[in-house]
Amino acid sequence: MQTSETNFNLCRNWYDTLAGKQALEQVDKLCAQYMSEIFGYYALEMGALSGYTSIFKHSRVAFSASLGADQDKNDILALPEQLPIETDNIDLVVASHVLEASTDPHQVLREIDRVLVPEGQLILVGFNPWSLMRSGHSLRKKVDLPNMSRVRDWFSLLDFEMLDLQYLGFRPSLQNEKLYKRLSWLESCGKVAWPMFSNLYVIHAKKQVIARRPYKTGWKAPILLSGGKVALNRTAQRVRKENFS
Repeated sequence: MQTSETNFNLCRNWYDTLAGKQALEQVDKLCAQYMSEIFGYYALEMGALSGYTSIFKHSRVAFSASLGADQDKNDILALPEQLPIETDNIDLVVASHVLEASTDPHQVLREIDRVLVPEGQLILVGFNPWSLMRSGHSLRKKVDLPNMSRVRDWFSLLDFEMLDLQYLGFRPSLQNEKLYKRLSWLESCGKVAWPMFSNLYVIHAKKQVIARRPYKTGWKAPILLSGGKVALNRTAQRVRKENFS
């Protein structure tokens, strides 16, 4: 069976291409914008890029840690489906390719939802399964890449509010740098003409907390039993008199 770590390695390999390096620069700039207004005590990075980037250099959260399976790269060794973190404890989660690389992507989102504090925020990076440039081609052969419709459904079920959605990278994964530069026009054109067919998507979401009104039962006068007879309160006496006298 394909393991999450094997899939994460496949995702990292794409970032070695010219398209991947360029997309990572765009992700870094976008995360800097998001993080400029995110504050808190704890931030967690997880997924394919966890421990391999310095994305938290933009963070205003006091303490940050990376989670993964590489003891040389990660601060916490664990699976994304089973986070060894207390409930309602993390202010910001940055997750890269955790949905497409996991055998149980919905469970990964449930765990992220569990560890986030109320109003905690999530930055999710993933391969676009509709990409015209086949950015996730090697991974698509082995796992089912969730499309945006399914991701939105999962977010809705978990009461995540999607604050922003960006599509990044519209050039193919070429290794010819000269040809790659010639195709730079695809970036500006793609954002206007076919944004849904980008290499990557980046979602900025917030954990919603739905306030529920406490259920209150109306006060009812007790029915008193005395000497085998039922003592009716005044309302009951009036109703009985009107209907049965």
